[in-house]
Amino acid sequence: MILKLVVGLGNPGKEYERTRHNVGFLVVEEIARRQGAVFKKMFWFPARQAKCRIGEHEVRLLEPMTYMNRSGQAVWGAMKKWRVEAGETVVVYDDVELELGAIRVRGKGTGGSHNGMKSVLEWLQTKAFPRVRVGIGPKPEGADMIGFVLGSFADEESLRLEKVVERAADAVESIFSIGTERTMNTFNQSKTG
Repeated sequence: MILKLVVGLGNPGKEYERTRHNVGFLVVEEIARRQGAVFKKMFWFPARQAKCRIGEHEVRLLEPMTYMNRSGQAVWGAMKKWRVEAGETVVVYDDVELELGAIRVRGKGTGGSHNGMKSVLEWLQTKAFPRVRVGIGPKPEGADMIGFVLGSFADEESLRLEKVVERAADAVESIFSIGTERTMNTFNQSKTG
């Protein structure tokens, strides 16, 4: 059986818990909740992990505890320790270019302006791994980018946030059951909420 790895990108610490930049954490936590899995601190590299099954696959859910800009270090460490190939690794992260409620699944690509993904790409030395981008935008005109992504969701956004997190978790599960291409066809068309 081939082990799969699902990485949610975010920042550790209470102050970042429900911020826009931590949507990746929210998605892997939703998958863990569905599977009854519990996150535990890792000692080999800076991350928290939970073990579960998605369909017939054994899956490790990972939350890097390195802060966003150094996420690649924990992802690389996990892949080496568990001997997981890049193609068996799904990275979930926020995208300010996508409207809140939108999801984009891709089989490969760049990190765009996302520093966490830039770090992952730098450490893995490949662009060929599935990723699920979760919309957190649009950034209001004139708003500071760092302040926006590290800011919390507004109360009126909470229902849409809940729905998009659930849908992103569905997309990850779909990648494992029907593959990245078919998942792209299903999830890239529509918006949640």
